[in-house]
Amino acid sequence: MADAFMVYPIAVNDTLTAIREGLVHRYTAWYLPGCRRTKRRTRRLRRIKAWIREIDHLQSQIENVNRRIIPAIETDLGYTFKDTNPLIRILVDTTTKRLFLGILNTLPEADLPVPARDIFMLAKMPGDASALALIGDVTLRLRVVPGAIKGAFTSPGESDTRLDASALFESHLALCDHWKLFENAIGLGYRPRSTGEERARERATLVQAVFGALYLEGGRDALEAAVPLLRDRAWDTSGGRPERSVTATAMRTGHERLV
Repeated sequence: MADAFMVYPIAVNDTLTAIREGLVHRYTAWYLPGCRRTKRRTRRLRRIKAWIREIDHLQSQIENVNRRIIPAIETDLGYTFKDTNPLIRILVDTTTKRLFLGILNTLPEADLPVPARDIFMLAKMPGDASALALIGDVTLRLRVVPGAIKGAFTSPGESDTRLDASALFESHLALCDHWKLFENAIGLGYRPRSTGEERARERATLVQAVFGALYLEGGRDALEAAVPLLRDRAWDTSGGRPERSVTATAMRTGHERLV
């Protein structure tokens, strides 16, 4: 499950830069004035130009995440990531697949600006959030917070401060909104907007993925140190004992599938 991150890590922004530079080189090499171009060459040049614009758009969003989102996450977690690429990867949405698969399927392998495997890994990034969310959810509930699912959520100051499943889910939603993860997804701007329970699951998945990334890099100690943040966020959203809400249905659908 962690193979994609530990065995074959990828520097997202650096790889995008290398792809962009390679595409600019191909465009320059293949460019001819319009009166001397075939229709096929014109279509290829237009496609490359569109890919370059889309990469510029993705890099602009990544710069925003690096400047605003990741520092906020690190401040709240009390942990500075040595490698922030997993955090970037979990925010990449499905709209980017078309870009990277288009490059792979259009250009001959000899003309690819970077190794084909690197582009394929970029195309797989929209699945990274789910993979890391599974790691984060399981380690939080089964290793770091024993009994969190069965335990009752009590008022501050009481002896038993374990989170039940619904309260844990609500704290994920609160953290997603606090960090503005959903609003800062990295994509190409035409993702279908989810609503209701589906949207709640997507928001919770992003936060679970952050904790998955934290566990993979910082280990159990770093994850345990962040548990109070979950509890505090659960209190912040409710002003007291969290009550089960309509998102409990989404929580059951998402969490029970993961365990």
